[in-house]
Amino acid sequence: MKYEVKYKPAYSLLVVYLNPGESVAAEAGSMTYMQPTLVARTRKREKGFWGSLGLTIIGGQSFFVNDFTAEGGAGEAAFSSEPLGDA
Repeated sequence: MKYEVKYKPAYSLLVVYLNPGESVAAEAGSMTYMQPTLVARTRKREKGFWGSLGLTIIGGQSFFVNDFTAEGGAGEAAFSSEPLGDA
């Protein structure tokens, strides 16, 4: 797995390059783009139901995370954070 951070310091974008069989976990809603060789699967966090719920309520994190896996060959995906300011 290789990665590159583009457009620093403002509007940073993390681009991850995955070899076949490799995967990366990302916060729900952070994916900007992905190649069709990647498969996305959604799951709840590893902390158990109550731990995940606590992170969601107190920590402001998502209850779910996505796993992106290169299954159809090598692939690339990009991730960004939420924009600052009013939503």
